[in-house]
Formats: sequence, C-alpha cells, structure tokens
Amino acid sequence: MFFICAFPFVVFSLQAEYINYQALERIDYMKIVEDFPQWLNGSLLKEWIDADSLPTGKLYVDGKEAMRSDLLHLMNNRNLEGIKEKVEVLFGWTMSRTSMKMYPTDVRIYGKNRDIDYNQYTLLEPFTFLAIMHVSKDGKWFYAHSSFMRGWVKKRDVKMVSREELIKVRSLKFLVVKKNRVKVGGVEFGLGSRIPYINSSEGIYHVLLPDGSMKRVYFQDAFSDGYEKYSEEKLISILESLLGESYDWGYRDCSSLVRDLFAVFGLELPRNSNQQMQVGIKIKGEIKSYGELKETLKTLPPYRTLVFMKGHVMVYGGIEEDDIVFYHALYGIKKDSGEYYYAKRVVKSMLERDGLTNIYRRVISINLLP
Repeated sequence: MFFICAFPFVVFSLQAEYINYQALERIDYMKIVEDFPQWLNGSLLKEWIDADSLPTGKLYVDGKEAMRSDLLHLMNNRNLEGIKEKVEVLFGWTMSRTSMKMYPTDVRIYGKNRDIDYNQYTLLEPFTFLAIMHVSKDGKWFYAHSSFMRGWVKKRDVKMVSREELIKVRSLKFLVVKKNRVKVGGVEFGLGSRIPYINSSEGIYHVLLPDGSMKRVYFQDAFSDGYEKYSEEKLISILESLLGESYDWGYRDCSSLVRDLFAVFGLELPRNSNQQMQVGIKIKGEIKSYGELKETLKTLPPYRTLVFMKGHVMVYGGIEEDDIVFYHALYGIKKDSGEYYYAKRVVKSMLERDGLTNIYRRVISINLLP
C-alpha cells in the first residue's frame, strides 16, 4: 500500500502492480500478449494497421524525395486486401534485438531532420512476446502486437511458438538486465530485458536463449535475480551509467530511457511520452513561472517524478546546489539565450547552470509514480 497526503508527499515504495494495472486500463497499446483471443476481427486489424500515418509535407525515402508512387508501394506491401473477416492470432517472440516499424520495410522515411525516422516505432529486445496477426505482401514481415506497441517486425527475427510455450516461459524465473547492453550466448540484451532461467546454484544460472538453447552464465552486477527492489540509489546508479549514451530515435530516445529504466524495477510503462503522461498521479499541469516549477518539485520525491513537455519526458533528479536537476535523453532544446542546443545524448541537466529555466513554459504535466 502507499500513502499520499497533501504536499509534501510521503511515499513508501514504488507500486509496480498499481502502475502496470493503470497502464493496461488507460493505454490501448498496452496488452498482455498471451491473453489475446484466438480470433480477431479483420476490421479491427485493418483499423490498427491504418491508425498511424506519415506527417504531411515534403518527405524523403532513403535520401531521395519521396514520390507518391514510393509511398503507395510501401502502403501496398501491408497487404490489407489479404485480411480476412476473421483473423487467427498466432504467437512468437523476438530472436534478437530488432525494430518494429510503421510500414513493412527497412527504408528510412524522414522530413527536414534526417535523424528522425518516421518509419521507426521502437526497438524490441530479445524474448519480446508477440501476438502475430498478419503477413506483408512480400512475405518478409509480420504485423504483430507486443505488450506495449504494435507494428511490423521482420519475419526472420521471430521464432513462432504456441500460446502454451509463451505461458510456460512467462512462468519461469528470470534475470533482469541492469546495464545498457549485455551479451549472453551471442545474444545482446538491453537495459530492462528479462532473461528466463531454468535453475541456478551458487551463482551459476542455466538461462534459456530465444532460439531454445541453454547457456550457463555466472551472476554478475549486470543482472538482478528477478526485478530489482526499488531505491533511489539503485536508480541513480543506472542513470549515471547511461550519461553520454547517444540519442537514437526509436531506440534510445526520451521515452525509451524512462521505460527501460523503470522496467528494471518491474514497471511496464507505455512506449511514448504522451502515453506515459497518462500513467501515475498527475500533480500539476501548466506552470506559470520558474519559481513555481522549483517550489512544486521540492515537494515531490526525485527519481520517481516525471516532467513532461510536448513530445518529451524527463526524470526529476532532485535539487542540487539549489538548482533543478533533470535526467533525459535529449536531442535538442532552446536555451534561455535563444540559442538551440543539440545534445543528442543522455544528459543530466541543471536548469540554472545550463540556461534552461525557460523549460517551465513548456511543461504540460508533472506526474508522480506512486
């Protein structure tokens, strides 16, 4: 249980079950994959596939200005005409780190900024469970739903399994990865990944790899046996280890940092910042001054308070030298001076020191993870 009173807040522990339930209830993209029905209405599947679209304006496909024919070709490969009235749901999991896309293609689609690939939804870690609902016209892509996102995944990166196999693997004990990247048996796992294991003895774990093989690994500080028990010190340690990591849209961006960070402690947060803003307890919306921002944050627990701007999320890191601290994966931001600062990495920002006090004007929500 947790207890919250009027300012200041008193919070005893991070309530993973409550937050995960909230996310499932509030966010359409959040699903329990193994609970998918055996059959899905084809009309719903078409709606899902057609839900997102590219922004208007001039677009480029792999360095060349996109013609209408280029985009139609990508859309046609979705094979909407091949969707039946009732669609059988199959299951699988990812064999390696792979991408989930808006369209069934590897081509990069972008506007003025080449670093923002509109076709890239997210990175999926190995052993990401998938409900598989459709195949592209060229037969190379699955349309699938993970626990937090739906889109197109390369068929070659997916191992098909039964619902029963998913449930069996879900029931196994697991190691949680606490570092940015760790290789086990040649498979790279990222922060927050779960690696199931069959048994363990005296620090030796017999883990299951996505291809079904077994690997003996020694326990190390890169792992937690099960979810890590939350503490500020542990979360700070992970955040500090990520500082300087390159910003990468759809891989290591602001919301993936938050999602992966809290996954270590058992939270299953949504994927993008707008969805994450709908989880937790909303403390405040619009902020009228920098002073109000500082006074509000002083009453809130650091490292479990998230501050949102449009399209961006930051982890509040407390007050240091009487200055507000934020940790975030930052592409770029306008400073108080009017200069645009391109960080393109995970940073620790101190607002007064770094000339970013004008951030308060763009804050749209401050949320507490209870």
